[in-house]
Amino acid sequence: MNADRAGQGRYGISSDYLVSLSEQAFERGMSVADLLDGTDLEASILLQQDVSVGHESFLAAMRNFCEFDGNFWTALEGGRRMTLSKHGYVGYAAQHSQDLMDAAEKLYRYVSTRIEFFELQRGENPDLAELILLPRIPDSDTLRYVALNFLVCLETLCRQILGRSASQIPSRITLVGPPPETPMPPLPAGSKIEFHCDNYSLCWPRTIIDVAIPARNEDLAKLAEARCESDLRKHSEQQSVSERVALQLQRMEGTLPPLEEIAARLNMSVATLKRRLKAEGRNYQQLKDEQRQRQASRWLVEGRLTVDQIADRLGYSDASNFSKAFKSWTGQSPSAFRQEQSERRR
Repeated sequence: MNADRAGQGRYGISSDYLVSLSEQAFERGMSVADLLDGTDLEASILLQQDVSVGHESFLAAMRNFCEFDGNFWTALEGGRRMTLSKHGYVGYAAQHSQDLMDAAEKLYRYVSTRIEFFELQRGENPDLAELILLPRIPDSDTLRYVALNFLVCLETLCRQILGRSASQIPSRITLVGPPPETPMPPLPAGSKIEFHCDNYSLCWPRTIIDVAIPARNEDLAKLAEARCESDLRKHSEQQSVSERVALQLQRMEGTLPPLEEIAARLNMSVATLKRRLKAEGRNYQQLKDEQRQRQASRWLVEGRLTVDQIADRLGYSDASNFSKAFKSWTGQSPSAFRQEQSERRR
């Protein structure tokens, strides 16, 4: 995405996705003026390729479309129309991967060059190939719609990449919150969409990750990945140092590394990293605590780990110290937070 961001919002998303939304709106008789109402975006943005659009402006356009259309399941169509070529070099890198696991690794690495308000993580279920979608912004009806749109897009890409070998393999998408009142339309190969879940995710049988991609081209794979690496470097250069540190931490699970390791990853001295963080009004401990809070909150909501296990994973000496830290972040004890989130999802 380009350095100059259009519209409002801390996190960017490629204008390519806004263009796809505008095509869907046009087919339903919605004007560009109505789609972009209140977004702080000019209509000319729809004629520009891969410009960074602020997430608040993008979600405002999506909210306008949802209110006009009134059908939650239109998200399925929106996801399916986002074919491989609509994802820039990331789509080509995935298309020419060795297998689905290799394609997933490229998505984890390069997704931030296309969309910043979602983070992708691997699931922990050993029996599934599971991709978890973690929003970096507050949940809302519009975000749920976008999450379904994006997960269906990824599901469609997997089927396109694998070709006929995936035509009869069922997938499962999980969503936070209740289902819409309108019935779910038919899904391919007996696939499912489940509601009232702990997170947004896409799951396949574990065996799918070893299926070779039939039409892979080694030369195109190298070219696409080189362009993805170039885009990732440009993207990193446009970020603040605190954002770059936060992104490094978000790629890690459990106990977080010392400042020295992060400085080495960013090719800086420890003194330089400290100085630049201070200039932005941040420090490494704050960024570590924010990542610990994100991880702890996710594990508490998922419900598979006890408070003691979460404390141990995050590197706390005991559950008491973790509970004190969590309460300082959220104003709630871990058990109270877990209970509240469980009640909200009923």
